[in-house]
Amino acid sequence: MRLRAQLPPDREAEGRFWVLDDAGGVLFGPVRCRGEADDAKERAEGTRDDDGTGSFGDHPSGEYRVTAIEQSKQPARSYGPFFLRLFPIGGEAKAAWEAGRRGLGIHGGDLRPGGNLRPTYGCLRLDNETLEVAAKAVAAEFAAGRVVNYDCIPLVP
Repeated sequence: MRLRAQLPPDREAEGRFWVLDDAGGVLFGPVRCRGEADDAKERAEGTRDDDGTGSFGDHPSGEYRVTAIEQSKQPARSYGPFFLRLFPIGGEAKAAWEAGRRGLGIHGGDLRPGGNLRPTYGCLRLDNETLEVAAKAVAAEFAAGRVVNYDCIPLVP
């Protein structure tokens, strides 16, 4: 099984998220996701806008391994019920890790007024219901002793 996100290059708009089987068939999705950095935090930290390699920048594209499903330590409104911890293994994600970026994951959290997904500090945000579906699928794979990868690829209009 694999998780996949497609995000627009500038990350301003929402992207698409899927849960795929080993052959690439769709188990769930597409549903919306968001990988844009919170611009105020980005500026405060001195991260270039739209830079996935800097701390607190946009969600980096590339390939990751899902290493853990954690009960969120943050208030549910911030991260939702779970945090899927990611370890970068390729692409911009790996370059970000090598540059010192840490704490990347997939999480939920409250929506903006009007129902849009909020920006993050560099993670991929799903709505809480989608996060629960993804976490349940990952948990089943982990219970069977299987590895789960996640890739974030460009959304080409």
